Order: sequence, then structure tokens, then C-alpha cells
Amino acid sequence: MNKSNFVIVLPAYNEAITLPTVLHKLKTQFSCNQIFLADDGSTDGTSEIARKLGVRVIRNPHNKGKGYILRNTFSVIMHQFPKVKWILTMDTDGQHCQKDIPKFFDVVKANPDVGIIIGRRNYRQMPSINSASNSLTTRWCNYWLKWSLNDLQCGFRCYSIRAIQTVMNYGLSRNRFDFETEVLLVAWYLDLKINDIPITTLYPTSRRKSRVMPLIDTFRWIALMFQFGFSLKFLHKIWKMK
Repeated sequence: MNKSNFVIVLPAYNEAITLPTVLHKLKTQFSCNQIFLADDGSTDGTSEIARKLGVRVIRNPHNKGKGYILRNTFSVIMHQFPKVKWILTMDTDGQHCQKDIPKFFDVVKANPDVGIIIGRRNYRQMPSINSASNSLTTRWCNYWLKWSLNDLQCGFRCYSIRAIQTVMNYGLSRNRFDFETEVLLVAWYLDLKINDIPITTLYPTSRRKSRVMPLIDTFRWIALMFQFGFSLKFLHKIWKMK
């Protein structure tokens, strides 16, 4: 495993307060050329902070959603940086601990054919509304798809370029937080290998209010489930697994 084959993608929207700390910590492990800020139309100087600290910036002029900016950033990396083999994604609000990054390296080293590695948080250490949402969505998918994953909504992930390119070539349509679940559903359908690993669960009391909107984003997730649940191709695969 070659660490230089990895890049870090940080989706962000108005994260000027926490971003400097996150970047300073990451720069102890990666060069500036390996760190990409994916700015989803921030208006608080988030991109300017990243540029001053020397990292790469890919920016939407307007806020369009986490899924939209991630998809755009993945596409840029795949087309303009052919030597990159792995993409790590981390949130920029202080929830993810950079000390957990070597755990992803260890999985890649032991399982080079893995397509996606997802961080697994401890539900008991999460706010009750987050815990309930994650638990219900994860149990639903595990039951129907015969997965053994534990945290489908965690944004701390590692994607192989091969896997994310395969998934994107199949087609992705979600632009918000449901994008990350859509990626997993498509990866499952395409028989890509998905692993999860335990990571530190951080919910600092000083962090900003979550941008997840429980009612609207739950509705989006349900709509996503209906989209795949009524797809004949997906139903056929589920039926074959019974």
C-alpha cells in the first residue's frame, strides 16, 4: 500500500470555524496536494481559508447539497489525477478524528480488493435522534440486503477509485445526504465489496447545529428506498438471495 495513492476529500458548507483545525491536523499526515476541500457554495470564507492553507479547492458557486459536491469532486479527481487509487472522505465539522485514518489504511493493505470502507460509530455515544435514525435505516437495509453493516450514514469513508468509478458509471441521482446511501445500494447491486470499521464517536458540545433536517431528509431516504425497492433489477437480486 502506497500512502501517496490516497487523497482526502472534505465536503463543506460554511465551515470557517472548524476548518482550520481540521486542516492543520490533516497536514501532519498528508501533503497539501492530497487534500481537497469540496465547497458546496459557502458564503463565510471557507474556500479562502482552505486556499490560504495551501490545499486544493473545488467549489460550487451555489449550495446544491453534499451529494452534488461529492459527485463533482470525485469526477474531477478521476479525470485529472490518474495516479490516485483511493479517496477518503471526512466531514469538516469536527466529528471525525484524523487518528482513525490509519485504520482505513490497514483494511486496504489487508484487503486490496475492497471497494468501500465505512466508519462505524458507537450508537450509545450519539445523540438520540441520530442514533434512532441510523439504527432504523441500517436495520432495514441489513434485513433486506443481507448486509452486516452498522452505520450507513457515516461520512467517514474510503472509496477505491475503481469502485466509485463503477458506481458513478452505473448512475447516481441523489444530491443531498441520501447520496451516501445511494452509493452503497448501487455498490451492493454491482457486487462490490463493502467493509466497515470502528471509529471514534465525536459529538462536541461546541459544534454547530447539524444540517441534517430530520423530517425532510428522512422523507428523501424513504423516497430513495422506494426508488430501489420498485426497481425490477434490485427486486430480482433480492429474490435470488432468499
